[in-house]
Amino acid sequence: MARIGIILGSTRPTRISPVVGAWAQERLAALGNHTYEMIDLAEHNLPFFDEPASPKSGVPYQHQHTRDWSELVSGFDGFVVALPEYNGGLPAVLKNAMDYLFAEWKGKPVAVVSYGFGAGLKSAAQFELICPNYGLVLVPAAVNIKLSRAMFDAEGKISDAATAFADYEQGLPLLDEALGEALVLAPQQD
Repeated sequence: MARIGIILGSTRPTRISPVVGAWAQERLAALGNHTYEMIDLAEHNLPFFDEPASPKSGVPYQHQHTRDWSELVSGFDGFVVALPEYNGGLPAVLKNAMDYLFAEWKGKPVAVVSYGFGAGLKSAAQFELICPNYGLVLVPAAVNIKLSRAMFDAEGKISDAATAFADYEQGLPLLDEALGEALVLAPQQD
């Protein structure tokens, strides 16, 4: 069984990526094809890229936070990104986390669960453009959640993700299947 990391693409205090990620994790894990584990960028406290050499150079990482991040990412066979859209783009914290590594991403499949009041389509499009630069294999299945005010409670939180995201659930088995197919092909893509 492949180990898939669900990367929470935001660290903002008001983020909903933990809600989106937990919703996706629960449903994807229930399919029984892969194991899905959360990777919360807020727990890794990566500063803006500060390594003295490019990750593509192969020079050993100088900072412990980079070595820790490398070890974590290396342990996964693929990824799902809970991807918000902020001001028409993907979050800087996600791009920064990706920029720290290269070999650890190379050849691994990645899928997107984007969200926003425009379904996160602009951030998903930007993410698609950058994936080849890391050697990531973007799978041809995604879930794009169009947020609406009705999904939020009086405190501005999504208290019932199952109901709020019910219309998007049918896309998750396709995403899971696409990851599985990409994992089979991954050794051939190096």
